[in-house]
Amino acid sequence: MNDGSTQPLLTVENVSKSFGGVQALRDGSFDLKRGEVLAIVGGNGAGKSTLIKVVAGAHVPDGGRIVIKGKEVPRSEHSVSHMQDCGIEVVYQDLALVPNMSAPYNLYLGRIPRKWGIFVDERKMREKTREVLKQLNVTTVQDLSQPISSMSGGQQQSIAIGRAIAWGSDIVILDEPTAALGPNETAEVERLVEDVRDRHGTSFILISHNLDQVRRLADRILVTHHGVTSREFKRDEITSDRLVKAITLGE
Repeated sequence: MNDGSTQPLLTVENVSKSFGGVQALRDGSFDLKRGEVLAIVGGNGAGKSTLIKVVAGAHVPDGGRIVIKGKEVPRSEHSVSHMQDCGIEVVYQDLALVPNMSAPYNLYLGRIPRKWGIFVDERKMREKTREVLKQLNVTTVQDLSQPISSMSGGQQQSIAIGRAIAWGSDIVILDEPTAALGPNETAEVERLVEDVRDRHGTSFILISHNLDQVRRLADRILVTHHGVTSREFKRDEITSDRLVKAITLGE
């Protein structure tokens, strides 16, 4: 749950984005508090993916503004690297893991440490990976030398989430985190999200078509419809039927 702070960790105001003559996002607005799980739901083409890619820095918005920890992100600096520096990481649906690499190499992707500027410091990588997995209370990953491709979907998702929070991230965006997982692995990922939120105060933005999962995990639910963030609900004030109606009709 959030810490009750009055200032949002992230504020998105009236963000818009067009691609050629197609307006994918007309008005995206929301805020996110520390230690909160916010779900963003909507039908295909509703604008939720564009909204999230703007927040992640992958798309530069045409209009509106984004404020992180009280500081507005200048349009000229809007990029993935800048958003990462501001504490935002994304776990995409495809996880962006390298299948033939081990967990430590995937955790340090783009950040490989070296000894004397030449040799890969594999010991440091293994120690950091074990530390991260211990923080996440993940006990199913034992052999750190095996390639990611030999791990289960749930284990791979754990590594991806671990990489997202390993570098001090305040906000983790999860894009359909359990779409390809079975019930047991889905339950493990959901436990992981709740545990990281409760123990580390990490805020999550969850994109999911699984409305039961949304109602289990999210403190608030934001609905996108035709490129507009049309409605917002607290978890305990919305039924699945009403949520479906809001998604399909924008009501």
